[in-house]
Amino acid sequence: MTLGTVDNKNAWEHAYEAIQGLILRMEVRPGEAVTEMALSQRLGLSRTPVREAFKKLEQEGLIVTTNHRKRVYILTIQEMEEIFDLKICLEGTVARWAAERISDGQREKLRAALGRMRHVAARRPADAAREQPWLEEWLRSDQQFHDTLFEIAGNKRARQVIRTCNMQWHRLKLGMLTLEGRVERSVTEHEAVAQAILSGRPAVARKAMETHLQNLRRELVKVMRLLHYPAV
Repeated sequence: MTLGTVDNKNAWEHAYEAIQGLILRMEVRPGEAVTEMALSQRLGLSRTPVREAFKKLEQEGLIVTTNHRKRVYILTIQEMEEIFDLKICLEGTVARWAAERISDGQREKLRAALGRMRHVAARRPADAAREQPWLEEWLRSDQQFHDTLFEIAGNKRARQVIRTCNMQWHRLKLGMLTLEGRVERSVTEHEAVAQAILSGRPAVARKAMETHLQNLRRELVKVMRLLHYPAV
C-alpha cells in the first residue's frame, strides 16, 4: 500500500489512517513490532508523519511501547471485560437518551438504519469467497445503526469515548461474526433496541442495549479463549 505524495500539512493524518487500517485489518498482527522506517517505506512517506501517527495510535491504545520498542497492542480477556463494562454503562444510557429525545425525522432515520441491517443480514452469501465483503458490509450497517443512536441522543463526547473503546477490539469482530447465528441474533437484539426507542420507552431501550452488549461480550470472550488470548 503506497500513499504517494501528499500535502505536508496532512501527511501525518494519511499515515495515521493507513497504519490504523493495517492494524484493524490484521495486516499488521497483534504483538508484531512496528518501526518508523519500515512503515514509512511501506507507505511511501517520510518518517516524520509516521512518528506523529504513532503518537496518536498510542493514545488510542493500538500501539504500545515496551523497552523502547513499539508493538501492536495485544488485548487481554480482562481488558475486554473492562471495555464492555464501560460500553454497557454508557451505551445503555445512550439508548435511554435516544428514547427520550427522538424526533419524528430521526424516527425515519432509525427505521432506515435498522432496515439496512435486516437487508444485509438476509443477503449472506453461500459462497465462502464472498463472505469477507459481506461481513464488512454488515459491520458498516452496524456502525450506521449505532451512529444514529448517538446522533439521536445528542452526545458527541459519549460517541468519541465508545469509538476509542471499539478500536481496541475491532480486530476480533470479524472472527466473532463468523460464529453460527451471531448476525441473526444481532439483528434481533438491534430490533429490540430500536422498537423501544421508537415507542418512547427509555428503560426498555436501556435494558435492550445492555442485553445486546452482554451477549456480545460473552461471545467475544469465547472467541478470545479459543484463540488463546492472554487472560490478564
